Amino acid sequence: MPAPNTKYHVIVNPIAGTGSAPTSGLINDHVCNLLESLGIPADVHVTESVKDAGRIGRDIVLERIDTPADGVTRVVVGGGDGTAHEFIEGVLEAVKEKGVALGKWALVTLPLGTANALHSTHFPPDAAPLPIPPALAPALGDISPQVHQALSSLFLALSDAAPRPLPITLTSLVGRDGTVSEVVPDHIVLSTSLHAAILSDSDALREQHPGLERYKLAAAQNITVFFPAEVELVPDAERGVRQYDPRTKAWVAPYTQDSEAAGSVRLKGPFTYFLSTTTTPRLEPTFVIAPTLVSLPRDEGERTMDIVILRPLRDPAVRKAIADGSDAGVQWAARAKEVLGGAYQDGRHVGFTYGPDGGPVEDAGPGDVVVETFRAAGFVWRPTDDTHAKSHIVCADGSLYDIAKGGEARAHVLGSEKGDRATAESGFWVWG
Repeated sequence: MPAPNTKYHVIVNPIAGTGSAPTSGLINDHVCNLLESLGIPADVHVTESVKDAGRIGRDIVLERIDTPADGVTRVVVGGGDGTAHEFIEGVLEAVKEKGVALGKWALVTLPLGTANALHSTHFPPDAAPLPIPPALAPALGDISPQVHQALSSLFLALSDAAPRPLPITLTSLVGRDGTVSEVVPDHIVLSTSLHAAILSDSDALREQHPGLERYKLAAAQNITVFFPAEVELVPDAERGVRQYDPRTKAWVAPYTQDSEAAGSVRLKGPFTYFLSTTTTPRLEPTFVIAPTLVSLPRDEGERTMDIVILRPLRDPAVRKAIADGSDAGVQWAARAKEVLGGAYQDGRHVGFTYGPDGGPVEDAGPGDVVVETFRAAGFVWRPTDDTHAKSHIVCADGSLYDIAKGGEARAHVLGSEKGDRATAESGFWVWG
């Protein structure tokens, strides 16, 4: 258990998810009371507006005159994945602006957002509950299974468990002239195409449909859209770019690329799905989009991301629809639902191959692979049609950004480039 003088910062976003994160509920009644009973001081920071968690992150950096005795700044994030994203962004901005050392940040997740992907990955709702440390039981009293699950990350933090590394991806938004307008961090997911378009359109539906339903409505609006772009996958210095082979269930040399140069793999569009993640195989408790993060874990210290891609023109049925003069988007919509439905079956979709004559997909059959799954150090996403606004949207942990006309997004895992100056003792960790 941390020493009594170890301070925690507790961030509360009262409008996270459905707007049901009251300080008088989980935060005050359980988190703050538990810390107080253990003699652990806590500073509570409540967000006052959208993206205010970034301001809180900056404030903590600026107020942190003395590094904690053990070199770790502990933060409870009471919100969703977006709240944590804003906080991390604020910390990195302040560190860069003030020229101070990043140090080590250890996060506790409280699932008060909409999807809570990171928390659900570490503490799946259908998994056996984490045992309550005996030293904490008297202060907790009787708690419901829901509260127990929500406090699991805090239980680990207040025990002798070590936090796990939380890899950060940095995305540079680059203009036509090569200048970088913004560098965006993410710790959960970085996406374009369908996933980013869904997040963009769902914002307009949040008030009427505050739960997950709004994402389904936004998906219906974008399921037929093809996103014109080209992609370059950046190799890891030691391992290069690897692609998942559903027949061997292993990483192999890339085999669906359009070209390759100096180890970089190049893919031509259009795309319908493009998503990368370094930390979580699931975006919802039952939606496992990147199962390879678990089935094929990275080596210790490896700084790579898993990238999940769908390109509609690889589908024989779509190519036939185009040749026949039919609506290729409508044809693809049925396939996309079939394929992404596999993500709700414990990530089965990454094993799909195209069936004969464009029929139903098969599991690791003889046909071409449906989902292109890669592991790389980063990527470049370059829209190829300046008039196609949705192909210019980048989604980082639920926050949306636009690529300028003629520009591109360059993403890499923090620490995979020499200029990052990352060390084994600086960065972000999470109890999970």
